[in-house]
Amino acid sequence: MRVLTTGSRTWEGIHAENRIQLILSNLHAFAEGLGTKLVIIHGACPSGADAIVDRWAIRREDDGVTVVRYPAKWQIYGKRAGHMRNAIMVHNAQPDFCIGFSRGTLGTAHTLELARQAGIPTFVVPWEEEIT
Repeated sequence: MRVLTTGSRTWEGIHAENRIQLILSNLHAFAEGLGTKLVIIHGACPSGADAIVDRWAIRREDDGVTVVRYPAKWQIYGKRAGHMRNAIMVHNAQPDFCIGFSRGTLGTAHTLELARQAGIPTFVVPWEEEIT
């Protein structure tokens, strides 16, 4: 099962991290129940949702989880790099579905829209403020 994740660089905090981990853990259990491996695809941002997803996936590589990273090539393409990377992930990574950890950011919205246009089932997890 190939899952494309996308999300805001500002998706952070204990509650936010726990939400992502719960969703990914359930996906992992679902994939195992189907007798398939879980492949997590993300944009390799060093902060926010991508970083949380990456940490979770790395910890489960011994359990059969594979992580595929698509870093944006900012030095080469400048401001277009993020949009180019998003299109490559949607069209080349062959995701079965896409999950967006949305905080209203343009990059996440762009990836989700590309996935919808490509006919990829798309799910949005909205941001919830931390309760302190």
